[in-house]
Amino acid sequence: MRILILIIVIAVLYYLERISLRDCFRGFSYAIRPEKTCVYPDEEFRIDTVLENDKWLPLLFLRLYEYVPRALNVYRSDHSRAAMNEEYDQDTRVLVQSLYLLPHQKAKRSVTASIGERGRYLLGKTRVRCGDLFGLRERTEAFMADEELVVYPKALPIDAIEPSFGGYLGSLSVRRFIMPDPILTAGFREYTGAEPQKDISWTETLRRNALMVKQYDYTAEQKASVIVDISGGSREEIEACYGIARSIIESLENRRIYYGFYTNAEMNPRIKGRTAVPDGIGRVHRDSVLESLGRAVHTSSISTETLLSRTFGHLDEVRSYIYIAPHPENSMDVIRRYEQLLNTRIFTIGSAAWAKEAGNEHD
Repeated sequence: MRILILIIVIAVLYYLERISLRDCFRGFSYAIRPEKTCVYPDEEFRIDTVLENDKWLPLLFLRLYEYVPRALNVYRSDHSRAAMNEEYDQDTRVLVQSLYLLPHQKAKRSVTASIGERGRYLLGKTRVRCGDLFGLRERTEAFMADEELVVYPKALPIDAIEPSFGGYLGSLSVRRFIMPDPILTAGFREYTGAEPQKDISWTETLRRNALMVKQYDYTAEQKASVIVDISGGSREEIEACYGIARSIIESLENRRIYYGFYTNAEMNPRIKGRTAVPDGIGRVHRDSVLESLGRAVHTSSISTETLLSRTFGHLDEVRSYIYIAPHPENSMDVIRRYEQLLNTRIFTIGSAAWAKEAGNEHD
């Protein structure tokens, strides 16, 4: 009788061992969820990893290998069952953790992280190793969540160009008021002979028995176009272009000037990046432009000539233009031609000096 019971117990345990290995990933799910999809350089954010065992058998041994960007800095682990080790694999870091899951249990692990380098990153490439009920054999399966994370560029100090840049915007502001916008009529005044005849209000003239002209009020907002041309630049010079563009955008935001954004940089991926963002202002508009700067890579999709022709497709004299390029002096012939067409000056900024200075600091 004892032998029979022992045989039955061994058979049951063998069966459980077989199905625990066969079905170890059945009912198992993995998800990774970054707190934000777009972050500033070195900004701390939370990453949640959620594991769930939705079956009646426990998972007594799980080892998690999460492949994250090498640039990702992990500061601490909360709610984890065991200490988390780190391994390295080419351009990625591998976060390794061992844990177990009881039947119908969900486990959540949170880490605080940051990334200091601009760019677009993917999270969610993971291998999970699962052992059988007795830890005799193991199975491994890959999971791919493909969660996206975009890091904005670092702002570069533009103190050296701030005085001339502020003066450039100021001159456009003065010019804006010199050119009245005939949309809103603020009132009427007597005709002096200097005003164009089309401004004479014949209705008001008859009512007052004297020649009267319309007095206009300015209704349009000052606007700017930020143009980032990466043609012919090195990696460091292009990165400096993106950093300068962020600084210029933040300066325009502080001045409450509406602005649009244009670039010939390719986006990663193309379907999500925006090479042209229409005029706007405010946090949502700013973040949209910064996301494009975060997704931008180091190759150009169109030439300088094509970029400028698209940007200046609708000529607007009451607008400031900021042209950022590694070597703007190489495009001055084209710039001068458009300045004549626009009857305005285009403010140019070269990024090569910033890139050289950053390289000296690293040396």
